[in-house]
Amino acid sequence: MIASATAFVLAACAPLPQQQSAADAAAAASAASAAQAASAAAAAKAAAPAPGPTEQRIVVGGASGFRVTVTTTPPAQVCDNTAFADGVRYGYALTWNRLVGEEARASGGKPAKTKLAKFDPSAIHSQDDQYKIEWNGKERANACASDGYLIGRVVGTHLAGVDMRSGKPS
Repeated sequence: MIASATAFVLAACAPLPQQQSAADAAAAASAASAAQAASAAAAAKAAAPAPGPTEQRIVVGGASGFRVTVTTTPPAQVCDNTAFADGVRYGYALTWNRLVGEEARASGGKPAKTKLAKFDPSAIHSQDDQYKIEWNGKERANACASDGYLIGRVVGTHLAGVDMRSGKPS
């Protein structure tokens, strides 16, 4: 009697063969429709134009004194264009002034063939404190801004060097 009661309880919990095959068919149909939806989403994403970085015109220099506008396209990894532009301004102005000073020293203090103007030092502001890395546990809380600023500084430094070799700012 106990054996038949145990068999009855176990039979009630276990699915019957026809119930199991119906459940398997439903699961397979669900997986197929999910795969089809994922495939359609991937196709739509591939068809949409990829948003890429756009060219930026960045004014370097203060309201009074020497000013230039540099044109550059942020690298694809830049996700904060404002921080990038701040970095370009600082890197460009700082590097330009340093290169103008080096050229004056190299010429023995004699004026160069073309007088190269310098940026007003009071207009050159490091924003290292604003864009310093801030940690939130194991993750950087401001990675986008911090990285954008540092990349901008590198780009600004490069542009100033290129412009100095050509003898004029952008």
